[in-house]
Amino acid sequence: MGYAQESGYTPSTIETILEQFRANINTQFGTSYTTESFVGTNHYKYFYAAAQMYQENEIKTSEIFAKLQQYFAIINALISRPVNTPPGIIEKFAVEGYVASVKKMIDADAGKINICVDTDEDADDYAATKLAINTLISQITVLGCVTQGTEVSAIVLTNGQSFDFKFHLPNRIPVGLRLTITTSENNQNVISAPDDIKTKLVSNIVARYSLGKNFEPQKYFNLIDAPWAQTVLLEWTDDVTGGDIDVGAVWHSTVYDAAFDDLFKIDLARIVLVEV
Repeated sequence: MGYAQESGYTPSTIETILEQFRANINTQFGTSYTTESFVGTNHYKYFYAAAQMYQENEIKTSEIFAKLQQYFAIINALISRPVNTPPGIIEKFAVEGYVASVKKMIDADAGKINICVDTDEDADDYAATKLAINTLISQITVLGCVTQGTEVSAIVLTNGQSFDFKFHLPNRIPVGLRLTITTSENNQNVISAPDDIKTKLVSNIVARYSLGKNFEPQKYFNLIDAPWAQTVLLEWTDDVTGGDIDVGAVWHSTVYDAAFDDLFKIDLARIVLVEV
């Protein structure tokens, strides 16, 4: 069975295994079988079944090795990204059912950590939720690293000391969206209904965008979503007052460079569909 650093162990072919048997038979019994003359002999017939079993064992061995490599890769990834790093913190919050983001470290924030959690501060059980979030933060942040934010809970640690732990709530930015779809002159596809198009757009955004991420319009609706279209243009505006898009709003098709706590607030009622 061969081995390569990239692909691991590779099971031998039946032909290779039979060649090994042929060479050993010649050595053991003083015969002089060639590859061609060996075929059809009783030795060949007998050892062909053995070669199949031999190959099956090699296949199983290679599969075990592949799974072992995968296991080591997972363990190494966990070791290289412990829970108290920003990606580890975000993943731990996700496991616990929260969407979180962490501010990138800069010199001015030395010794501090800023965590933002997307949660409903107006919910009836928010006090319990806030305590649960800060308790989680106390368990996954490095001792001596001071947490920042407006949402504060006093947490008693295992040594009996009480410390304040904090997190930020999202900076929710109400936005309007304008989706312009130009129908292809070559179109032979059924054009979706306006409400279905808007619902698809919102579904795409929910799946691909979240707290602290840049808002990248080109990612949320494209020609794959509208096979009848010649071009698709998604724009956003933060000129929103009282839940409505302002008259004369300025529209942007560029990427919104988000801070760690920014979260666009998308509302189906503030989506404008323009079909050309």
